[in-house]
Amino acid sequence: MKKQLLALCLLLLLSACAPAFAQTTSLVCGIVATQNAETRPLQLRDRDLVSVMDLVYEGLFTIDDDYLPQPELAYSYEFSNEGRRLIVTLRDDVTFHNGRALTADDVIATLDAMYALSGFDKDLNSEVELADRGLYYSTFYSIKSWQAQDDRTLVFGLRRACYGSLYALTFPILPSEEIGAALPSGTGPYRFDGYEQGTSVWLAVNPTWWQRTPQIRNIRAGIYEDSEKVLTAFDQRDVDVATTRSINASRYSGSLNSFSLSARSRQLEVLLVNRANNLLKSDDNGKNLVREAIAYAIDRSTLITSIYQGMALVAYSPVPSGTWLANEETAQDIYDPLMAASLLDRAGWKLADNGKRYKNGQSMPQLRLIVYDEPGSMVRTNAANKIREQLEAVGFTVSVTTWSQENVVTKLRSGDYSIALCAFNFDVCPDPGFTLTSTGICNFTRYRSKEMNDLFTTLRTSWTQESYRSVMRQIQEKFAADMPYIPLYWRSSALLSRSAFTSARDIRELELFRGVESFTD
Repeated sequence: MKKQLLALCLLLLLSACAPAFAQTTSLVCGIVATQNAETRPLQLRDRDLVSVMDLVYEGLFTIDDDYLPQPELAYSYEFSNEGRRLIVTLRDDVTFHNGRALTADDVIATLDAMYALSGFDKDLNSEVELADRGLYYSTFYSIKSWQAQDDRTLVFGLRRACYGSLYALTFPILPSEEIGAALPSGTGPYRFDGYEQGTSVWLAVNPTWWQRTPQIRNIRAGIYEDSEKVLTAFDQRDVDVATTRSINASRYSGSLNSFSLSARSRQLEVLLVNRANNLLKSDDNGKNLVREAIAYAIDRSTLITSIYQGMALVAYSPVPSGTWLANEETAQDIYDPLMAASLLDRAGWKLADNGKRYKNGQSMPQLRLIVYDEPGSMVRTNAANKIREQLEAVGFTVSVTTWSQENVVTKLRSGDYSIALCAFNFDVCPDPGFTLTSTGICNFTRYRSKEMNDLFTTLRTSWTQESYRSVMRQIQEKFAADMPYIPLYWRSSALLSRSAFTSARDIRELELFRGVESFTD
C-alpha cells in the first residue's frame, strides 16, 4: 500500500512540474522521413509526414475515437437509390488558407487528380506501380463517379451500396488552383509557415479555421532519417514529442519523466495455416484438430513482450478491439498448451518418449514456417522462431525459413508452405473480405465458406450504420468459429512526450497528432 501511495505522489508531482504544451503555445515534434521527402499531399510516401499534413488538410469525413466516420467538411449526407448514390452537402463556413471559400469544384478537382495518379481504367485496372498510384488510390474501390450538383452539393456514384464508402471520403481536399503545388493550401487547423527540405516543417495556427482556434499555435516537425536519431533528439530535449516504430522505445515504458502513447497501425501480423496441406486439411465438417492445436499453442502476449517489447497490440480478429465495429464477445485469448496437446492426441498424433508425435507408426510431418522481414530488421524472423518454440513445446516439429517478401508471396500463391508468418495491410475502410472471401486476393489459406461469402455480400450492400455493424459482428462470430487464419497483433508506433498534448483517445498511424488542435490544458 505504501508503495502505491508513493507512486501516486510521484505522478502527481510530475503532473505539477510538467506544464502542458498549450501553456507555451508551441510544440516541437521529431519525425522520421526521407531527406528528399515528397510533400504533395496526394503523393506522400513517409508515414510520419502524413501525420503532420493531417493537421493542414481535412476531408469530407473524419474518423473519430471509435473509428466511426463523422462529417468534417461535409455538413450533411444522404444515401439514395438503395445505397448506390451518396449526396454530400458541404459546410458553408470553410475557407482555404489562401482565403478562398471551399466549393464542390475543389472536391471534384482533387478527385480528378487522384484518379489520374492511380492510372485506373473503368474496371480498376492500372499499369501504374502501387507505390506511384498516390496515397489515396483505394478511394476508387468505393467511389465510381463524382460530380458537383452546385457549389455546395456533390453526388457520388458508389461501386457498392455500402456504409463503408464513407471511409473513402477522408482524403484531403485541395484548392483546385493549387492541386499540383508542392505545399498547397488546406482548410485545417494549421497552415504551412515554412519548409526546409530534409530538416523541418513549420506550421502556424489557422486563425480563420471554422472550428475553435487551437491553443497550441505553432508546431515544428523536425525531420530525422531514422528512429534512433529521433530518440536521441528526445533524450537531448531537442524535441517535445518523438514518433517511432523502433522497439527501443520500450525503454521509456513506465518512466516518470515521460509519457509513452501507443499508436495503432493498420498492419495486422498473422499466422497463415495452409488448409490445402495434407496434415491441415478440413474434415467433412470443415474442422481440423491439428489446425486448432496450432491456434491454442500460440501465446500472443509472450510474442508481444519478448519480441516486440510491447510495441504491438493483441489481435483476435481482423477488426481492432475498442472500435465501434468490434464484437468483443469473440475477442478471447485461447492460449492453452494443454488443450493443444489434447487436440493432437484426439487427432491420433500421440507423444512418444523422444518428444515427437506419431500416428500409425508414422512421425508427424514437419511444419515448414516461412517468413520474410522488412529491410534492416530481423524482428519477424525472431517472432517466427518464438512461434516455433511454442509449437514444439506441444509436440510439433517445425522449421523456420526466412525468404524475401517476393519469394514468400510466390509460395503463398502456389500453396507451397505449411504455415507462414506475414502481415496484412488493411485499407482505411474496415472490410477484411480480401483475406476471407473465396475469391479474396489475399486468401492464402484456401479458406472456403459459403456462409462467409454471403456475409460479405450482405456487408457490401449494407448502407445504414446499424446494418453494417450488425453484419460485421456476424463476420467476427464466423471468423471465431472457423479461424481462417490466426491473428496475432497489430503493429504499433510510440509517441513519446514529456507532457500531454492531445485530446484524442485513439491514436493511429497516419494520424499521430490528431487531437492537438482541440487540446486544452
